[in-house]
Parts: sequence; C-alpha cells; structure tokens
Amino acid sequence: MSDAMLAERAEADRPLLALFRRYGRGNRRYFVAASVAGALSTFLSFADVYLIGLGIDALFNGEPFAVPGLPAAWVPTEPIPLLLFVTGLLVALNVLTNLGGFVDEYASGLFTQRFLHELRVSVFDDVQRREPAFFDRARTGDVIGALNDDVNRLDSFFSTIAGAGIWIAVTLGSAVAYMGALNAQLALVVLLAAPLVAGFNVWFSRRLEPLQDAVRERRGTLNARLETTLSGTDVVTSFGAEAFERDRAADASRDLFRSRYESRRAALRQEPVNRLVVGGWLLLTLALGTYWVVEGPPPGFSGTLTAGELVPFLFYLERLTLPLRNLTGVVDGYTSAKASAKRIDGLTAGVDPERSSDEESGSSRRPAVDGGRVAFEGATFAYPGSDRPALDGVDLVVELGETVGVVGATGAGKSTLVDLLLRLREADTGRVTVDGRDVRDLPVRRLRAAVGYVDQESFLFDGSVRYNVAYGASGTAPGDVPADRVEAAARLAGAHEFVRDLPDGYDTRVGERGVKLSGGQRQRLAVARAVVDEPPVLVLDEATSHVDSETERLLQENLADLAADRTTLVVAHRLSTVREADRIVVLDDGAVAECGSHGALLDRGGRYATLWELAVGGEAETGTEGGAVDSHPAGESDGT
Repeated sequence: MSDAMLAERAEADRPLLALFRRYGRGNRRYFVAASVAGALSTFLSFADVYLIGLGIDALFNGEPFAVPGLPAAWVPTEPIPLLLFVTGLLVALNVLTNLGGFVDEYASGLFTQRFLHELRVSVFDDVQRREPAFFDRARTGDVIGALNDDVNRLDSFFSTIAGAGIWIAVTLGSAVAYMGALNAQLALVVLLAAPLVAGFNVWFSRRLEPLQDAVRERRGTLNARLETTLSGTDVVTSFGAEAFERDRAADASRDLFRSRYESRRAALRQEPVNRLVVGGWLLLTLALGTYWVVEGPPPGFSGTLTAGELVPFLFYLERLTLPLRNLTGVVDGYTSAKASAKRIDGLTAGVDPERSSDEESGSSRRPAVDGGRVAFEGATFAYPGSDRPALDGVDLVVELGETVGVVGATGAGKSTLVDLLLRLREADTGRVTVDGRDVRDLPVRRLRAAVGYVDQESFLFDGSVRYNVAYGASGTAPGDVPADRVEAAARLAGAHEFVRDLPDGYDTRVGERGVKLSGGQRQRLAVARAVVDEPPVLVLDEATSHVDSETERLLQENLADLAADRTTLVVAHRLSTVREADRIVVLDDGAVAECGSHGALLDRGGRYATLWELAVGGEAETGTEGGAVDSHPAGESDGT
C-alpha cells in the first residue's frame, strides 16, 4: 500500500479515534477491564474441549493427561479419580469463564454508556455554539440525524462491534494456539486457507461501503423532509398540500427503501459463498485428519494423530471460521462508525474554542459590560455567495439611555445589524463596540448575557409561563429565579394581566413553541424574558410584528420603562413602533440613508417620509414632533 493510501486511510480513521481518545480517556479503566476479562473468558472457553480431548485419550488410549503448567503429581492415574479430576477442572473452568464474561459485560456496559453520555452532551453543546452560517447550510434533519442515528450507531459500535473485534482477535489467537498444541503440522496446513477466507470477507465489505453511504444519505434526506413538513403543518394544511407532501415523503422513503434493499441484497450474496468455502474447508480437514488417525501420517507429515486430538481440532477449526465470517460484520460496523464519527466531527468542527473556554470558566453568563453604549464603526458584512454587502460601511452610535429605531425595506440590513451586535455574525470590515470594546474581544456568552433580545418569532419552550420568563436570567436556573422577579418582568412587558387570567397563572404550561397562547401573548412573554435580568442593552427585532394594535400600544407605553437606564435598539417594519424613539435610522441597501427624529425625518421629505406615507395610507401629517396622525395603519394583523 502506498504512502498516499496509508495517509488517506489514517485521515479517514481520525474522527473515530479522536472521539475515542476524547471521551474514552476518563473511562479507560472500564474499557481495559472489559477487554482483559473478555479476552480471558474467550481463551478459557476453548480449554474445555481441549481437556475433554486429553481425557478421552487418557481414559481410553492410555495416553498421559498432560496439561501445560499443571504438575503431573496432581493428576490421578486411576480411571475414576481421573474422571472426577477432569470433571472438577471443567467445573472450575466454567466458573472462571462465566465470571470473566460477567466482568466483561458489566465493564463494557459502564464504558459504553458513560462514553455515549459524554459524547451526546458535548456534541449537543458544540452544535449550539456553531456559527449561524452553519445552520444556513445544514439541513435540520441531518443535524438531528447525527445527534440521534449517528450517536446510536456509535453506541452499537462500542457496545457490540468493538467487543466483537476483540473477541475475533482473541478467538483467532486461541484457536490457532490450541490447534497448534494438538498438532502443529496439521494446523499449519489447514491455516493456509484462513487468509483467503478473511480476505474475501474484507474485500466484499469494501464493496458495500458506497451502498451504506447511500443509505445514510437518503435517511438524512427523509428526516429533513419529514421535519420540514411537520414544522410547516399549518402552511401545508392551509394550502391543501397534504397529498403533495405525502408523495414527497413517499418518494424519499422509497429512495431509502431502494438503497437499503440494494445494500441488503449485496450483503446476502456473501453468506452462501461463505458457507460453501467454510464447509469445504471443514470437510477437507476431516478427510485429512481421519486418514491420519486410521492410516498414519500422510506423505510429508510425521507423528501421530489420535481421535482425542482430531475431535477438538475440528471443533477449534469450526470456531475459527466464526470470527472469519463475522469479520465482515465487524468491518461493516467499523466502516459505519467511521462515517458516523465523520458526520459528528462535521457538526463540532469549527466551534470557536474561545466560546468553550469561556463557558467552562463559569463566567459565561455574567454580563461583560456595565454600561451599554453601542457603536457601529464602518461595519460592512456580506453573506457568502452574495454579490453585494448586506451592510455597507454603517456608522451608528447609540448612547446609554437612548432609544434608536431602525427601519427600512425588507433586505435593507436591519436584522444583519442586530446579528453583528450579538456576534451571531462578524463584520468583514469595520467593527461593533459595546462600551468601547470590540465585541470580538468580549467573551461571546457574556456579551449576549448583556443584551436582552426579542425577535419576531417569540419562541417559547414547552414549559410554564414562569419557566419561559425566568429562562432569561443570567447564571441562574429558571426554577431558582424568585417569583417577584418574574412577575416584575411580566408587568414591565404588559404580560401580567393576561397571565393572571390563565388557568394556573404563572404555572400554566404554554405548550410546544407556545402553541396554547396567541401571538401577542407569546410576544409579551418574550419581552419579559428579555428584561428579567435587567440587561444594559435591549434589542427589539420586529418585536411587534405579530401583535395587535392594542398590544403594540401597551408595549409602547411600557417602552419608556423598558428603555430606562439602558441602550435600546428597536428594529421594526411597523413605523408606528419607533415613532417615539429618540432617533430613527433608515437603512437602504445596507447603508444609512437618513437619521433623525420622527418629525425631523418627515420634514425632510426623504425615504422615511415616503415609507410613512405608504404606512398611513396617504394621510397627511404636519411633520412636527407633536403632529397628530394615526400611528396604527388600517389592515394591521391581529396577533391575539
């Protein structure tokens, strides 16, 4: 094998070995104990037939009962005592074999479950720390498949396949050793065929690899399709697309079926050939051995072969064929585990090590800043593959205690601006600072703990109202957050009134994604969650997009309290949301087009004035700060 091929093979093996080294280090004693006990148990399981063969020759042929390492003085010479002695040895041997098997199963079980527990937790943690661009590329079904299917496949490998590999090695070694002890010449001749049997199985398993890869790929496609369809059930139902989605799922399932069928059909071709080869091997050995016992050594051989030696010899040969045939399953399992380890490595590769060390330090949830002055200094960012920047040299300063609204058409760069502040993405040029410190120099977990964030999705967990509000508390488990602190945040967000009317108040379960609440109620709880920890910076990203005019009015009335003594950035499509902001920034094609108060921008008659005129349906406004206009345009959706 060339150096290039060896290097390629080592590279392919690296993810699996890396996982074993990383998560097996603390559990290595269990792995060693299981390996030693399993090897001892397997080796001893061969000894009973060896002892029976010696006993047959001793009792019926007058041969000495000679066991290597056993003093001859311990062995009785009379038939009955000898029979009892051999029986005692077999009982002791059986006890030791079963004891070794028990230790093997117990230790390997501990190793596997501890290993997989650490693996699952660590991989899930790493996935959470992946940059957003990763999720832009990855399919959710593939990520879930890696966390479930691939981890389970590694479970199968370390709980059965790895143990089977050790069993194969020990079985081969034990069989060869015992066969050699019985008759070295016959063993040498018979074992010449072993590499051919093993080579055939390994060669065949290599041919199965592409088929197994296709199965994994199609399983990921099916998972992704099912996950996407189930997540969009409302859309599917509203458009009557159930039959279409059923057919799409059926197509993906059919592709998976075909891949599995092809893989299984190819694997089934191997077994008949194996049976034919192994059966012929045993028959030829039986013929040669029988001739030797009856007629004496064949030409080219010397010495004697007794029936008491031939019987265990054939038994060991038959035992030898089992690992050779199972070698395919071990190689297949190893190949499958390598592929799974590679997929898991793809999930964890590229995770910012600074984030890991920050979290492990125990300081990850403490705010990184005391004040909240936010500055964008020539910030430019372009999405991969885009021919124009989403943000182009943005300069913007938001002082502590100031509320700044950010508006613009869809695609103007509003959400990207927030992403840079939260360090969900990093500026290509320029920088973003908080209290004069570049966000790239701040521990990312602590940075985000300093920013209360509310987005338009208002995602809620399947837990109580109290749990969801308390979830925003830094460094404290939701269940440990005082009730008065949760209630204060709910009052600030205008949520206390409706929560009080729920069946169980703050202990009412909201359902998966908050399905038991209206859109407006979910949004108010999301705002409460963002302010429960009193962060110095508050970001409302389309926070009123799913609420009715009355809820928006309540939020606006509370905004003064929400924004008190903190920096507040309000991103909005609905211009009425930012009307009372200290300043309004208008983004257009990723650049700051205008900046000023509501009245000043209307007086200017620029881009903001045009947007406002469209929003209010053409109603005129004086353009002064105190001018009267309906700030809730007709046609707004009712989010409750």
